[in-house]
Amino acid sequence: MKDTLSSPANTLRTRVCKFDELRLAVDHRLQIEGGHSPEPVSGRLLGYLRGVSLIVKLPSQPGGGIAFSEGDSVVVRGFSGRIAYVFNSVIEKIRYTPYPYCHLRFPADIRGADVRKEVRARCNFPVKVVNVRLGNDYAMEATIADISAAGALLTSNAQLGQEGESLALSFRFWIPPNDYEVNLHTGAVIQTVSGNPDEMGPALQFGVRFEGMRSTENIVLQNLIYQLLQHNPGTRI
Repeated sequence: MKDTLSSPANTLRTRVCKFDELRLAVDHRLQIEGGHSPEPVSGRLLGYLRGVSLIVKLPSQPGGGIAFSEGDSVVVRGFSGRIAYVFNSVIEKIRYTPYPYCHLRFPADIRGADVRKEVRARCNFPVKVVNVRLGNDYAMEATIADISAAGALLTSNAQLGQEGESLALSFRFWIPPNDYEVNLHTGAVIQTVSGNPDEMGPALQFGVRFEGMRSTENIVLQNLIYQLLQHNPGTRI
């Protein structure tokens, strides 16, 4: 297995991980590549028998059936805590009742990358911004140009505030492969304010640090960053 989670440059370096480090729980989402589908398939962990197999619920395809056959070699990716992981496996058994599920061969070699708070990814998400000092009646529009687990760079033609001022941010995004929609609301503090060197873009840039984000929201955000880097490695800053 390659020592990066994606082969192009600017991707995350990996290390060997033990299965227990992943702390996988029931209903954990797994991204499975291979089989008959040109796109990754999102499965959910039902359980596992250590050293033998992982039991994974599979989605049905629009025309019926599932995207895999017994004996298919697959690549499994996922995100757990702050570890983005990948391993090779084989679909050992498939069952269809009471719903489609399979037994994946227990991973012998797991590679993981620690998605640190300072890892940033380029993006283009509209965001609603409220300066706490001005109140909710003064909502402004901006764009998130890049994002990390700790903060973001906002661009806007509006004066969102000054350094040290508190903001309330609301934005949404979709996590591949199944475009799971997330609506995120969080506080932030302006760290820097500067002009945008790109004359074609918005006039101002605001570096913000997230504040008051719940742990579950932060995990979802880290998963977004992992997916952005996986599907478009050139987005890493």
